[in-house]
Amino acid sequence: MNNLKYGTLILFAFSLSSCLKTEFDEYTNSSGSANFSTFISVGDSYTQGLQDGGLHNEHNQQDNSYPAIIAKQMETSFVQPTVSGTGSGYMFLAYRNEKIVVVKPYDPDVLDNDAEALTYDPSYTNWVDKTVKYNNLGVGGLNVRNVVSRNTTEALEYHIYMGSSAPGVLSWNGVSGEPIVSYGRFLDWGTIGARREYIDNVISSNATFFTNWLGVNDAMAWSKNGGDPNSGAYQLTNPAEFRLKYDTVLAVFKAMGAQGVCANIHDITESPFFRTVTLEAVKKDIWIKEGADTTIIRKATPDDLLLLSSSSLIAKGDGLTQANPLPHQQVLDRDEVVIAKNYIQQINAQIYASAAAHGYTVVDMYAFMDKLNKGMTYDGVALSVKYIEGGAYSLDGLHPNSRGNAMIANELMRVINATFGSTLRPVAIANYGGIVFP
Repeated sequence: MNNLKYGTLILFAFSLSSCLKTEFDEYTNSSGSANFSTFISVGDSYTQGLQDGGLHNEHNQQDNSYPAIIAKQMETSFVQPTVSGTGSGYMFLAYRNEKIVVVKPYDPDVLDNDAEALTYDPSYTNWVDKTVKYNNLGVGGLNVRNVVSRNTTEALEYHIYMGSSAPGVLSWNGVSGEPIVSYGRFLDWGTIGARREYIDNVISSNATFFTNWLGVNDAMAWSKNGGDPNSGAYQLTNPAEFRLKYDTVLAVFKAMGAQGVCANIHDITESPFFRTVTLEAVKKDIWIKEGADTTIIRKATPDDLLLLSSSSLIAKGDGLTQANPLPHQQVLDRDEVVIAKNYIQQINAQIYASAAAHGYTVVDMYAFMDKLNKGMTYDGVALSVKYIEGGAYSLDGLHPNSRGNAMIANELMRVINATFGSTLRPVAIANYGGIVFP
């Protein structure tokens, strides 16, 4: 987004802070019929607290994951596998030549990294103590199909590699059972001969209470890569397999007597990642390769979603001519948008059915986030999905910032209170930061 101007954003940010509601009616915290003594949270990058395209905690981003906020209101112990320094590396804003620009994380696979691009902190290769029992079990990149394997093939493909087609720069030690996805290395995966799976870590948690927001990545990974069906990492989890493994997770919680709530999946295609680089904003014709079939090249229409990641390519001239179209991985084309939206409805139906079968309540995050998609006022703060200025999403356009996490935590606590008669106090979202400006 180097060519986009955000000259008015600082003023906008200050104007937001002047109208926030900072006081609430008094609450007396009580657990009601719930037992919050051992609270764990399962999910993917949303649960782990990933922001700005990476896992970092320099401004308490990871500390302000939504489950950590909930745990604080529960007044219960909650241990997160917190990174140090730059963590996995992340995006940030820089002020240059009287403009605010977005600096992407350092990418070892490209030659034109920004001179200030942040790479991973040296401590990130060894950032956890596996003797610690963590409460936040969120793992960036985790799909429901990864939580448990049905056979040896899945164990190798989904457990060790977590669906990745090739080891990345931070991957190592696969032969001894470490996951290739570095975000999951805080869990005990055993050895290649005595593997432990994600579900085994859930079982050993001995939770009395849980939140379960699994499934976001099952839709998001495929969509944010332009609906690429050719890589195992980006496939949509088959709904039948999704249901089988979602059932397994809830059966585990049921067997240990844990109370808790599940959350359904919001329409991720409405997030800033998909809604920022529009034909209206670009003001030019854009040529795209449709779907995975690269022989089909056509002009983009408003129904095609140009991904946020395509902006730097367009700035360099890609997509401006038929001879040089945008790669299909940079566009969720109109047919793929329909597939993604329908898929989310399909897996949400599975989540409701599984939760009902096991006696658990579902938090309707689809409906809640749809209010944000349309623009909403929350605690006196105007929030939307407008990139950077919307106030709830981080710089990657997919994950919430700390303020967005606070809003999500409040919605989950509202349903927990309604279900268990507890009186967890909602937090004031004004106390949680948005995007950090230079």
